[in-house]
Amino acid sequence: MFSNIEFFLFEAFRSFQRGALMCFVAIGTITVSLVIFGLFLLLVINLGNIIGSVSSKIDLAAYVEKDLSLESAGALQLELSRIPGVVKVDFISRTEAWKKFQEEYGDTLALDEIIAGNPLPHTFNIKVRTPEILPMVAKRISEMDNIDEVRYSGQFIEQVRSLIDAVRIGGAALVVLISFATLLIVVNTIRLTVLARETDIYIMKLVGATNTFVKWPFIIEGVILGILGGLSSFLILKFSYDAIIARIAVALPFVPLVADQRLLALVYLVMVLGGTALGMIGAYISVSKVLKAEG
Repeated sequence: MFSNIEFFLFEAFRSFQRGALMCFVAIGTITVSLVIFGLFLLLVINLGNIIGSVSSKIDLAAYVEKDLSLESAGALQLELSRIPGVVKVDFISRTEAWKKFQEEYGDTLALDEIIAGNPLPHTFNIKVRTPEILPMVAKRISEMDNIDEVRYSGQFIEQVRSLIDAVRIGGAALVVLISFATLLIVVNTIRLTVLARETDIYIMKLVGATNTFVKWPFIIEGVILGILGGLSSFLILKFSYDAIIARIAVALPFVPLVADQRLLALVYLVMVLGGTALGMIGAYISVSKVLKAEG
């Protein structure tokens, strides 16, 4: 048993050395394919995280005129609370909002250099009974006096959901096409190795070697190609993603990008396993076709 495994590994590495150039091409193709797949996967995960973050925030925000007095704001708050479907209305003064903004982003943004004074308006955070009535309530509030602007998370969520759907469809199609092209390259790479050793295979079969025995060195070679491609894509994507989120965290600290190392490790693991699967399947298809052709 162990002697067979040693023989399979020896033959796999010998084939790798003989066709080094084609093997590197296959590894490079697998790497590119998996990097694109990983980028697509991380994009979808981050968009989903943004939706979850926005959904957990306020239902609706109404911004009022900056010079509105607190007495008028109190009366407006009462009027807002009487709208059908509204369950809670919270008033945040522009002074309070600016203080909270400075506490959250003052360490990462030089606010005194970027902005002169307090640019924020008074705000009403409004909770409604169900998300379905958000557009109706928003329309009614926007028609009220002293209301400058109305925003609600549903608008953004629907736009991002549409974007995620488009990314999923387009990205899935792209990944399928690239994976298919990668599989063809792996198949052809292994096939060249098989054809180069056609005489050896013929002799092995003459002395009683089964097709399964003949296939294993080439399957192991394909697995090695896949693992190397998967590890290369993992390193490229990990360092690139870490650098990107570090820059975004400084420039746009309020964007909730995914930084959970367990989730990211799962993505990277999927990439390595995907590369391994591509190499193994490609090798199996290639050597099976050659052996079948030989009869």
